Amino acid sequence: MQIETVEKFKVYFNQMKLGDDTALNEIYSDNVLFIDPIHRISGIENLKSYFKKLDSNLIEGSFRFIDESIRDNTAYLQWEMNLRLKRPRKNVKASGISVLTVEQKITRHRDYFDAGELFYENIPVLGSIIRSIKKKMAS
Repeated sequence: MQIETVEKFKVYFNQMKLGDDTALNEIYSDNVLFIDPIHRISGIENLKSYFKKLDSNLIEGSFRFIDESIRDNTAYLQWEMNLRLKRPRKNVKASGISVLTVEQKITRHRDYFDAGELFYENIPVLGSIIRSIKKKMAS
């Protein structure tokens, strides 16, 4: 297990400089597979494009890593994310877990989080509908 790679990953996402290609080349393998509740991205060049797009809408952001477990070549990182977005102009918070498969570099990155909390609840009109449904389900 490459603990240095996991530490570089944490520093990179803690600082949220998503447009920094140099750091991505040090962290991810060329054939990395990135999966989250909304995306499935193959290859480092596609991942770089995705992160650049996210970065273009970001005023500032950070990840705070709360807990981690490393076993063999897999790292489990629990996090809280805070973002200040340009569009819609608001602050967004979410929590989740990243599961990383690491050889020399990260070959697979899978994020688990509530897509509604992060994306859908922050879309005008749709967000209020989803929040209303959640409240009704909770009562």
